[in-house]
Amino acid sequence: MRPIAGFSSALPQFNLVGGPKHKPAAKREKLTIATVNDDFTDDKSRLKRLNKVTDVMLVQEAKGTHIRKVMKGTDSGVHQDRSSEDRAGSAVVWDRKDARSTDRGLKLASTKGSGVLNRWVTWVDLKVGDKKVRMVSVHRPPGYASKLWPQFDRNLRAFIKQTRHAKMPLVIGMDANTESYGRFARAAGMKWHAPKGPTAHGKVIDGFLASPGIKFQNLRRLDKGPSDHTPVVADIVLPR
Repeated sequence: MRPIAGFSSALPQFNLVGGPKHKPAAKREKLTIATVNDDFTDDKSRLKRLNKVTDVMLVQEAKGTHIRKVMKGTDSGVHQDRSSEDRAGSAVVWDRKDARSTDRGLKLASTKGSGVLNRWVTWVDLKVGDKKVRMVSVHRPPGYASKLWPQFDRNLRAFIKQTRHAKMPLVIGMDANTESYGRFARAAGMKWHAPKGPTAHGKVIDGFLASPGIKFQNLRRLDKGPSDHTPVVADIVLPR
């Protein structure tokens, strides 16, 4: 986290008669975030390495990774429900020096079918300085299970609506399994942020859904590593 301090005068506060009231500008908070498909097909994970260069990681395909064990020795918070393989698939990891969890949970995104397990919306509310943001990881079913897409999109849209109604800034890291998720984003009142180059299988399918007002900077891909997906990293500035 890199706070961007607003103007604050050392002089006593006063108001001119009939003039504007002067207040210090609100502070804005900055985070480096990543969405990471960690690839469940082997026992290799790059999360501990990525933790060194990020504040928050939004992880998919984590069912084969015990993230708390991987992150042992770091000052990391982990939200991964390991009560079942499907629940363990998506996770949120954050640096507790930069953010503090105030709430967390899971919501069903889509039920199992076509060889795909249940998919979950895994979320954590983080307090960053004097701001709050809801961080989410979710994995949309692959193309061969596209019959599950309407259910997934409907449930994710409902979750977004509920969060936006609570006036909570929202960032969702995801493997969307399509290059056309911008249409969903616009219909849900969100913005789709993805790099220009391919992230998996020659396509741009990994990125972030974010509520308006969250500023994205330096959106980039990292090298692929042991996964078949490249992590996508961005610096974000939370709204005032």
